[in-house]
Amino acid sequence: MGTIYGSDAFRRHAQWQIDCADVFLAVHAEAGLSLCRCGRLHPCDERLYWLRMREHYARLLDEAVQQGSAATGQPEPDRQPPSQPS
Repeated sequence: MGTIYGSDAFRRHAQWQIDCADVFLAVHAEAGLSLCRCGRLHPCDERLYWLRMREHYARLLDEAVQQGSAATGQPEPDRQPPSQPS
């Protein structure tokens, strides 16, 4: 199991999931008057789903980076948070 989480393919997949979540979270941001940009009450079900997905993959990605660093003895690389789409 540690091999899967420590693999480059998993890291790319997790980062892709985080990037997708960021896009959907921007689409489902609060538009004002407690409404989501999709027209439903904020936070809508879509926003809550993507918040959970982002948190899930961010946690797994952090664990994978820590496992990889511990296995190689290398310090953790500096990671920049993904930029928010405008």
